[in-house]
Amino acid sequence: MSLRGELRDTLKLAWPIVLTQVGQMTMSLVDTLVAGHISTTALAGIGLGANLYHTLTGVCLGCLFGLDTYFSQAVGARDLTGLRRYLGQSFWSCIIVTILATIAIYGGNLIYLSVASRGPLRDAFGTYVETLLWSVPTIFFYFVMQRYWQARHCVLPFTLMMLLANVLNLAACLALGLGYWGFPRLEIKGLALATIISRYAMLVAAAMFTWFKLRPVVLRLPRMHWQTQQAFLKLGLPAAGHVALEIGAFMIATFVVGVLGAKQLAAHNACLIMAAFTFMFPLGFSSAAAVRVGMFIGAGEPERARVAGWLCIGLSVAVMSCFALGYIACPRFLLSRFSTDPAVIDFGVKILLLVALFQVADGTQVSTTGALRGLGNTRAAMVANLIGHYPIGLALGLILCFVANLGVVGMWTGLAAGLVSVAALLIYAWVQVTKDLTRLTPILRISGDAAREGKGT
Repeated sequence: MSLRGELRDTLKLAWPIVLTQVGQMTMSLVDTLVAGHISTTALAGIGLGANLYHTLTGVCLGCLFGLDTYFSQAVGARDLTGLRRYLGQSFWSCIIVTILATIAIYGGNLIYLSVASRGPLRDAFGTYVETLLWSVPTIFFYFVMQRYWQARHCVLPFTLMMLLANVLNLAACLALGLGYWGFPRLEIKGLALATIISRYAMLVAAAMFTWFKLRPVVLRLPRMHWQTQQAFLKLGLPAAGHVALEIGAFMIATFVVGVLGAKQLAAHNACLIMAAFTFMFPLGFSSAAAVRVGMFIGAGEPERARVAGWLCIGLSVAVMSCFALGYIACPRFLLSRFSTDPAVIDFGVKILLLVALFQVADGTQVSTTGALRGLGNTRAAMVANLIGHYPIGLALGLILCFVANLGVVGMWTGLAAGLVSVAALLIYAWVQVTKDLTRLTPILRISGDAAREGKGT
C-alpha cells in the first residue's frame, strides 16, 4: 500500500479515537464546571476526589494495555479463535483490576478521611468518592470492549456512545446536582450519581453492541486460564508502571507548586488543563499506532508496521506543532478563559511558553509509546518515564524552583526537560527495535490448555 493509503487508513481509525479521548475529558470537565455552581467547597472536594479516583483507575487501566497487542496482532494474523479467547480472558482481567482499584480507592478514601480536619471539604470529598466508587467496574469492562473493537477498526459506534454519554451526563448533573426540572437537588452526591448513570449507560450500550455483532451461543465466562492472565500482565504491568510514573511526576509537581501560593497554583492548574486537553490528540494517534503496528506484525508485514509507527509519530508531531503555535500566539486570550487575575495570567503566560516548547516532545513520546506497544514492548516506556521525569525532570524543576528562585516557572522548566528526555529515549528505543525487520515478530501465541479452551467456547 502507498503512503497516502496508509495515511488515509490511519486517519480513518484515529479521528474517532481522538474524539472519544476528548469526550472522556469533557465528562470530567462538566462535573467540575457544575460543581462550581454549587459552592467553592464542592469544587475543591470534587477536585480532590476526582484526582484520587482517576489516578488509581488510570494506573489499573495500564494493566489492561497489553490487550492492545494481543487483540491487534490476532486481527492481523486473522486468528479469530485466539481473538475470541483473548476477549473472554480479558473479562477475568477486568474482574481482577476492578477488585484492586476498588480496594485502592476505598483505602485512599479512608486514609484521607482519617488525616483531614473535620469540615465541609472533608465531607465533600468523602461523599463524592464513596458514591463514585460504584462506577469502578464500568471503567474497565467498557475499556476492554472498546479496545477489542478498536483492534478490529470498528470505532465510530464507541465515539457515538461517548458523545451521547456526555449529553446524558450534562443533563443528569443539572437535574441531580442543581435540581433542574423538578429533580431533588443532591449537589455533590448528585454529580457522582450523574457520572454513574452515564458510565453504566455506556457499558450497557457497549455490551449490547458486542452481543449483537458477535452473537455468542451462550453468555458465560470461560474458565480463567492463568497462563493467559500472566501473558497479559507481562505487558500490562510495565504499562501500569509507566502510567503511574507519568501521573506521579505531575502530581508531585502540583503539590510542590501548592506551597508557592494561590496565584502560582491557579496558573499551574489552568496550564495543566490546557496541556491535558491537547495531549488527548496524540493519545488518539498513540492508540491508532498500537492497532496499526500490532496488526501488521500479526500479519507478518514488519516493513508496513515500521511505516505505520513512523506515520503516527509524524502526525502527532504535526498536530502538536499547531497547538504550540496557538499557545505562543495567544496565551493571554487562552488564560483569560480561566482567570481575570492579572498575576495569574502573568504567571500563566510564562508557563504556556514552556508548554508550547514541549508540545512536540509530548506528542512524540505518547505516540511512540503506542507504536512500541503494538510490537509488544511496554518496558521501554516505563524505563524512559522513570529516567526522564525523576532524575532529570523533577530534580531540575526542584532546583530551579527553590534554589534559583524561579518558582512555578522553574518547576515547569523541569517538567518540560523531563518530557523532552522521555521523547528522546523512546525515539531511540523505537529506532533500535525497528532497525532489524527480521526481529519484528508476533508475541508468542498462548497454546496448550488455552487453545483447547478456545475451541470449547
